[in-house]
Amino acid sequence: MLLRRDEDEERDEHIDMTPMVDVVFQLMTFMLFSSQMSGGELVDVPPARHGVGVESNAATFLTLLEPKVPGAEPQLLLGHGAGPPATLDQARRAVDQAVKEGIRKVILQADGDVPHGKVLEVAAAVSEVEGVTVHVGVQEEGAEP
Repeated sequence: MLLRRDEDEERDEHIDMTPMVDVVFQLMTFMLFSSQMSGGELVDVPPARHGVGVESNAATFLTLLEPKVPGAEPQLLLGHGAGPPATLDQARRAVDQAVKEGIRKVILQADGDVPHGKVLEVAAAVSEVEGVTVHVGVQEEGAEP
């Protein structure tokens, strides 16, 4: 039953959406700050399907091999799958020497069991040499590993 004054007054029948929008933004902010970004995961690089290859005689090869003992550091080699073991500093000096000889491309190849973070660490160290281009070695489609 409506009272007489309710009939005369205009009724305000709308829903205020401002509090709901505020709550949604607070939930989005909470999810953004509470989610953990994981890094250093293993990456299984797929075979190459597109792209232009780099001439092997015009590049410096660095190879990362899976650790022989679980939990150990991957082994860095100067060369194409075989070569002397090296530290990051030795690899950087080898690339610097190659740049002085006119070889400005570096092909970084890594075993599938090498953590992605280690590959990035080596790539970052090598890219400190001025004028060098770092390429990631992949397996050609149909080639045996």
